Amino acid sequence: VKNFLSPVEIDHIMEIASREGLERSTVGLDDFIEEIDDDGVSETRTSSNTWVDREYSPIIDSIYRRAADLMRIDEALFRKRNEYDEHIDGVDDRRECAESLQLVHYNVSQEYLPHHDFGYPSHWDELKHQEQRFATLLLYLSEDMIGGQTSFPRWHNAETFEALRCEPELGKAVLFYSQLPDGNMDEYSQHAARPVFDGEKYLINLWVKDPIIPEDDADDEEEDDDDDDDEDEDDVE
Repeated sequence: VKNFLSPVEIDHIMEIASREGLERSTVGLDDFIEEIDDDGVSETRTSSNTWVDREYSPIIDSIYRRAADLMRIDEALFRKRNEYDEHIDGVDDRRECAESLQLVHYNVSQEYLPHHDFGYPSHWDELKHQEQRFATLLLYLSEDMIGGQTSFPRWHNAETFEALRCEPELGKAVLFYSQLPDGNMDEYSQHAARPVFDGEKYLINLWVKDPIIPEDDADDEEEDDDDDDDEDEDDVE
């Protein structure tokens, strides 16, 4: 989506980057087999980043609203809600579905090797009730660097086996999904940030998670099903 961000919004975000400062990016502990230190630092990802909450400024809030419109999701799900906020039909959990914006900087030779934005819990109980990132919105804040494309190496079509590459362009947004319609995670959503050979690259990651299913509600549903089965048996008798 070209011109998703205006020049004013880009300048505001870059000002935030200079004011807040950036630290070495980290990775999830279950993403890679290679050694990761206690802080989550890995040579798999060599960029730097910081986090920006939706409440940081009205400009950041407007970016969240526009992202929700693009994904056709109620923007209220992208904000922090408490017990006094209006209930949203079909959503029992009151935690926001959108994470804080991750502002990322890649200098020359820095990259992020192929990875997924979702993870797999180590236990079945965690899997049943753990939220998952199902959508990623990339927002480019710079252009005219050499390299730095967003690459989808497992992208397949009928014409080529080459990776799909998205060129950074000022203000452009790239939206992709990590979850299939049946709820399974999409292995073909694997992507990478190719190394920058000249210049520097700035972008924003906005990750959106699927709603959490509270364990108590799931147990209640199972009990209701059992009660229904008992009633059916009584009817048969």
